[in-house]
Amino acid sequence: MLLLNNEGNCSFSESDLSLIEKFAAVVSPFLHCTQDIAEYFISPIPKKVLISKYGTLGLLGKSEKFIELLQSIEAAARCDVRILLEGENGTGKELVAHAVHQLSSRSEKKFVGIDCGAIQPNLVESELFGHVKGAFTGAAMDRIGLFEEANGGTLFMDEINNLPVEMQSKLLRVLQDEEIRPVGSNQIRKINVRIITASSSSLKKLVDENKFREDLYYRLNVYPIYVPTLKERIEDIPLLAEHFLKKFSGEQNKEITGIHEEVLDYLKQRHWAGNIRELENFIERLVTLVSKNQKVIDRKLLPAEYLKELKKFKKDAREIQISKSLNESLLEYEEKLISTALKNCNWNQSKAAQMLNISEHDIRYKMKKLKITKPK
Repeated sequence: MLLLNNEGNCSFSESDLSLIEKFAAVVSPFLHCTQDIAEYFISPIPKKVLISKYGTLGLLGKSEKFIELLQSIEAAARCDVRILLEGENGTGKELVAHAVHQLSSRSEKKFVGIDCGAIQPNLVESELFGHVKGAFTGAAMDRIGLFEEANGGTLFMDEINNLPVEMQSKLLRVLQDEEIRPVGSNQIRKINVRIITASSSSLKKLVDENKFREDLYYRLNVYPIYVPTLKERIEDIPLLAEHFLKKFSGEQNKEITGIHEEVLDYLKQRHWAGNIRELENFIERLVTLVSKNQKVIDRKLLPAEYLKELKKFKKDAREIQISKSLNESLLEYEEKLISTALKNCNWNQSKAAQMLNISEHDIRYKMKKLKITKPK
């Protein structure tokens, strides 16, 4: 640490020394190693650099929510803590887990993935920890489990919410002791694996419903990362659509140059229940329908059910009558919202502010600004 004296002389006083000692006592628990100290001096990566860097790893986008996701991945890759990814199906949680692994100090070792919901409950233990020959019917030879296979690297456990309760307690012991015991064996094996888990359901909610162990939840939820839905990343839809178009055009030997503006607008308005995965499948279907000579995907290629949906969107857009500016409309809505809250709270400003999740100072300011007064 470098200390500068601005008093003009070259020496520090006893009071200066006392202040420095007190300051060191406060900060030392938080700066207990040089790696931690270095974290305080890492400059944030510019957005354009982030977008380019993660684009090579298959993560595409430029929206604010997407940039926040990349910044979370960047921070997670620099340390070795357990990560819990939460988000809807089809949002790309496995891609995120891959990116964390590839940018971490474990990148030279293996990345192993498992879908906890795709394995029969009676086989999960053998799949994770391995088994010895004769451990159960059908165990014709020794087999190492995924923990041992990922030793030194990363184990990605997708849909951890589907892990049977009995296995939850066994996984908890593995995380505590960093050792496994194959099914049918008395031999303990030490392991060094980074765990990244993912869930499409809220684990906290499952804990509250007594469907997931609370102690295991806190062991896994060291560094939570939320993976946003496509609805939260509308700005990224054209970019993703163009990427999938290029991918499937190449696979099907077609020379498609783009997607018509009308279809792109439709893609941005549509609700994608399956998120990025559904959008990808949709673009693949359209590319399949394109003739060899067609260069642009237009509305004529849309299957009947999607064309009907597009027409409905266009009709709804025409029916919206704009008679006021956006600012006027927002102020009018805000006035109605605050007035309704005050009436429901018998004009108790404190309760109304609490209902609207704003401070009492804010509600008084807005009442004055919008000229909202209690009726006499």
